[in-house]
Amino acid sequence: MNRLESLVEDKDMLAENLENLVKKERLEGRQEGRLEEARDMVRTQLTFKFGEVPEWVEARLAQADHEQLKGWMRDVLFANSLEEMMKR
Repeated sequence: MNRLESLVEDKDMLAENLENLVKKERLEGRQEGRLEEARDMVRTQLTFKFGEVPEWVEARLAQADHEQLKGWMRDVLFANSLEEMMKR
């Protein structure tokens, strides 16, 4: 009987761990989705203002965190060149 109770407890613990893992993965997926959406927005703004985005800018976009991307969304409104905007 103790062995059966132990197995039930193990099953419950595994189910809880799996549920927590799924929640964590969903959250990370949403965060990555937000980052990619912000990158696309900045890339679109840069393309409209300066034309085709060069590889060095793409590399900067790929490395930027969400705060940097939000800053660039504002900065693009006032920048006169890609170089000026990306030096920050």
